[in-house]
Parts: sequence; C-alpha cells; structure tokens
Amino acid sequence: MNLSKIYSFLVPKDRKFFPLFEEASENIVRASIHLNKMLLINDPEQREIAISEIKEMERIGDNITHSIFDELNKTFITPFDREDIHQLASSLDDVLDYINSAAQRIRLYKPKQIDPGFIEIAELIVKDSKEIKKAIFDLNNIKNPASIMSACNRIN
Repeated sequence: MNLSKIYSFLVPKDRKFFPLFEEASENIVRASIHLNKMLLINDPEQREIAISEIKEMERIGDNITHSIFDELNKTFITPFDREDIHQLASSLDDVLDYINSAAQRIRLYKPKQIDPGFIEIAELIVKDSKEIKKAIFDLNNIKNPASIMSACNRIN
C-alpha cells in the first residue's frame, strides 16, 4: 500500500475546508489580475474603479477567511492539522491584503505614470497567484504531493 492510499484512508472524508481554500485562491488570482490591469490604466477615474474592485475582492477574501475559521472552530476532526489550516488561511488572506495595500498606495500617491518595474512586479504577482491556486487545488487531491512542492518552490 503506498503512502497516498494510507493518507486517504486516515484523512476524514469531510472536505468542507478545501472548497473554501479553492475559493480563496481563485479570489487571489482575480485580485492580482485586477492589480496588473489597474497599473496599466492611465485614466484616474477608471483606475479608481479598479482600486474599488480590488478592495471588494479583499473584503470577499476576509469573509472566506472568517468562514474557514468558523468551520475550524466547529470541526472536531480536520483533514490536516488545525494550526496548519489556520496558518494557510491567514497566509492566503495576507496575500490579498498585500495586493489591496498596493492598490491603496496607488490611490494615495496618485502617480501620473506607473514605472515599468511596478508592472513587471504585478505580472510576477499574477504568475505566483496562479501557482498558489494550483497548489491549493492539488491539496484536495493529495495523490501528487510533488506537484504541490513544485508549485511552492516556484512561488518561493
């Protein structure tokens, strides 16, 4: 019997955390794409709309994180360690908070032109957010742990 079969036997069948993690990772990807697009907008009014949309995604992310914490408090046997679930949810929320912070700083400083370096960084954020999403989706089906480690290494 290989390790993944043993793991699937021991892990509780209750999988309510995984859809919440997947929703959080999809929200991060959407926010990172919006950040990238926002940096390419020169019209201040359109940029303000994009910043507001990112703020809304951050609010949605906070709600998802609260849902994960609520489920964690209601669940006796979790699919993996409680502290790890808490840390993963907090880390996903932090990524979204940083994306929102970047957008809010653009709102605050109102640059006339965005430096190309910022756009390159935003593109890296989009790329890495997609890696986060891939790793999260692979968590639900742990048959390929190497894929998760590979995504984590690319993000790092």
